[in-house]
Amino acid sequence: MDAAVEKKERRKRMFRMAARLAVILFIGLSLYLFISSIILLFLTKSDKEVTVPYVVGKRFEDVYNSLVRKGFVPEIKPYEVFDMDNGIILDQYPENGKIVFEGEKIKLVVSRSKVYLPVPNLVGSKLPFAVNKLKNINYNDRSYAVGTGVISYIPSDTIAESTVIEQNPEPGEEISPDRKVNLLVSSGKVEGEMKMPNLRTQSVDIGFDLLLSRGLGISEEIIITDSESKSGIIVSHNPGAGESIQAGMLVKLKVYYYPQREKPYAAYERVTYTVPSDEKEGIFEAYIDDSSSKRIRFSRKMKPGWKIDFIFKRKGKAKISITNNKKVIETIWIEPDFN
Repeated sequence: MDAAVEKKERRKRMFRMAARLAVILFIGLSLYLFISSIILLFLTKSDKEVTVPYVVGKRFEDVYNSLVRKGFVPEIKPYEVFDMDNGIILDQYPENGKIVFEGEKIKLVVSRSKVYLPVPNLVGSKLPFAVNKLKNINYNDRSYAVGTGVISYIPSDTIAESTVIEQNPEPGEEISPDRKVNLLVSSGKVEGEMKMPNLRTQSVDIGFDLLLSRGLGISEEIIITDSESKSGIIVSHNPGAGESIQAGMLVKLKVYYYPQREKPYAAYERVTYTVPSDEKEGIFEAYIDDSSSKRIRFSRKMKPGWKIDFIFKRKGKAKISITNNKKVIETIWIEPDFN
């Protein structure tokens, strides 16, 4: 009987020792993981200190690139307002002057306007004046800017070139500042002989609109450059300046492009797309819709297997709609690096 009791007591002692050992191992492992995490965080954290700038009251699009270059990660929170423009920074965290490590987030409260503005009458105005009217709409003693939507061109024997023929929304209609106004513009008389304008050193955006208004087809040969300032600039074109052109001709542009490692708020972007084998031959177009406007940046008759390749100036988040005879067949999204 005494041997059985002793054996039972021995088992109890062994069980208690095993339990204590398990607790010790658990605590040791927990401490090891905790200390390892602290060391890893310390080793991977940037040791470069930066001073938080004061950005309240400024436009987000004006300071985004500067914040990213200084090592901050902008994070925005929209706040609906009724008495100011879109995109104004209302508050920030961390505060101005605080010293933080490079790579930390800077949280910004940004205005999102809920004002409704009467659309001005743009019919009969030259396109540059119409665009300026939209950028300077006075309402309740404040000035607001509205972007242009799709600008379409049609030839006219009676209406002068670059004159607005129609608009949508119509004059007097109330819209929010983030709504865009589509314009139908006269390209004047495009039949008969025309001369190729000199587009060298001009931006591809301006060149594309000018050529499209004359009923010309456009193809782009993209040339990679290591200079960001050259991105989007037309290097040369064929036909050359002063040569005879006519509606329906294909103009070949050589355009510089600087590939961005990251996505700033505004930059030139390259879009490549191969027409699927199951698509029919037709007029393929690319519509861009971003914080700037809604516009066409590619329009050409294409066949299955052909490659669409063009660049455009993006502002904010961009939606690219690829269409065949006005039917959307592909949607591509490009957005800045907010995270």
